[in-house]
Amino acid sequence: MLDRLRKLLSPHTSGSQPDRRDRSPLLIEAEEQGESTLRERLERGDTEAWPLLAALLHDQGQETEAIAVRESLATSAPRDQLSRLVDLAMQRFDPAAGACFQSALVSRFPADARALERAAALLAESGAYDEAMTRFREALAMGNPWPYFLKYPMYTIRALTAGERWDDAEELLRAYPDELYATSALALLLQARDRTAEAETLLRDHPQATHPVLRLTLCTLLERAARDDEAAAVRPPEGWPHERFAPLPRPPRTTPDAAIWDVVDVWGQATAV
Repeated sequence: MLDRLRKLLSPHTSGSQPDRRDRSPLLIEAEEQGESTLRERLERGDTEAWPLLAALLHDQGQETEAIAVRESLATSAPRDQLSRLVDLAMQRFDPAAGACFQSALVSRFPADARALERAAALLAESGAYDEAMTRFREALAMGNPWPYFLKYPMYTIRALTAGERWDDAEELLRAYPDELYATSALALLLQARDRTAEAETLLRDHPQATHPVLRLTLCTLLERAARDDEAAAVRPPEGWPHERFAPLPRPPRTTPDAAIWDVVDVWGQATAV
């Protein structure tokens, strides 16, 4: 009797529909249209149907079919549709799909350095590190008249350090010797790899060694080396600029990856407009 009562009171008794409050708006829309309609839309070149179909297949546990649909689009969609599919993948926070579409874009059509950098970032974020390095090296070989470290290069390198690909991360960081954030991360990466003397030389000999970002990095490096008196000598009497702008606590960095990006993260958060 008790089991029967529980079943009667259950919101998911046989024949009832799942609570729509538990479904994402994307999935609700996909269910309303149905798989057949969504596939027909894709066949007509309507790329907006892809995230709906992907959400539906994922909800049904059809991951293999979802990947097959994605790969089919990557090999057949025209250039403008592929570009849109990359954007849709990023809106879904799906780096694997984004990497698939962006890789197809740079493989099937002429690509500049920025397109290759974006492919590298998406590949690295999806765990395809070797492919990411191939694409990034291609971008570096082409040269970039407007290099911007804080977007795709940094996304790529952060994914590499998160994946403990230290040699690859060091290689790419060294490609940006004039970027202060890249120099900061490189110095702390070297220290994490027991190369503190090399890291200290890099910071002290840098053309912009007096810049607060590099001074803060040097102070951090010295503190981690238990050279507190030297670290105190580096700290400006009035404190660091980012502390005056917006003081933020520096949480303990318990992993090498977090320790490498410590100064970049703290400085960026505190000085962001």
